Amino acid sequence: MHRTALSLAVLSTTLSPAAGAQRVSLGAGVVLSGRPSEPSFDIHIDSPPFSKIRAELTVAWNDKSSKPTVITEAERALVDTKWFAFDAGAGLLWLEANEYRPFPAIITTTVLPLPVPRAAMVGIASTQPFQNFEWSLVLKLSISIWSGR
Repeated sequence: MHRTALSLAVLSTTLSPAAGAQRVSLGAGVVLSGRPSEPSFDIHIDSPPFSKIRAELTVAWNDKSSKPTVITEAERALVDTKWFAFDAGAGLLWLEANEYRPFPAIITTTVLPLPVPRAAMVGIASTQPFQNFEWSLVLKLSISIWSGR
């Protein structure tokens, strides 16, 4: 019962940014952390900004499981130029290994657009303050597949 209610809450919070999404992108890269590195593939959805803050949803897979990791977050743009973007925020990690119980995380995102249309190199650093500050760094190539700008 609790898991069903939690699933419905997650679904409703993740569908709202998806319904009004301003950007949708696909990414492929590597996850670096205290554990062995692993490949990562994701779809990322951003809401339109409100006071430089965006709601974001990322659904990511690795080569070991067909079940995704889900990240819901709010990030504020600290630097946003044509050549570089840096955001910081907080969110929840919903991991298969933890039966999709949410874990709070502090997240920063760095975006470096490439000279190829719709492509960027993205670095996402995160730490989990209530999990002994476990950290991860995702380095990926991101391709924008839709933009509502």
